Amino acid sequence: MLWTTALVALSSPLFGQEVRPGRWWKDPHIVRELQLGRHEQKALDDLYERNRGVLTETRADLEEERARLKRAMSQEPFDERRVKEHLRRVEEKQQKLTQERMRYLIEVRKILGQGRFKTLEDMAYERQNRQAPGNDPPGRTKGRRRR
Repeated sequence: MLWTTALVALSSPLFGQEVRPGRWWKDPHIVRELQLGRHEQKALDDLYERNRGVLTETRADLEEERARLKRAMSQEPFDERRVKEHLRRVEEKQQKLTQERMRYLIEVRKILGQGRFKTLEDMAYERQNRQAPGNDPPGRTKGRRRR
């Protein structure tokens, strides 16, 4: 179990809750699709500025700890206690990143409301799966959004 967790921690992509990297609310297509007003764009800008530094720092901390874990795994003599300690730290930093991302998404959800947030999720899903046909979730018909 420990080794499986370590391999996943080293190789898996970060928690995929980012709706879209960067200032997605500046994209004219998204602005039209979500009918974003100037005040909502300003609120999203403010939220982004408040959270960007924390997310960047948390992501960097996680990557540093993953690198330490990877080095510990390849060191001789092998120190299992040290590896387990680094794994614990990776898990803590991953949890912190997940929490920060969820805080951000909660605020985005509050700004957009339920319907437009759902539309944004659908747009993100379609964007992520454009290259992977056949990955439609249950209840989803190809090319049609759930509402």
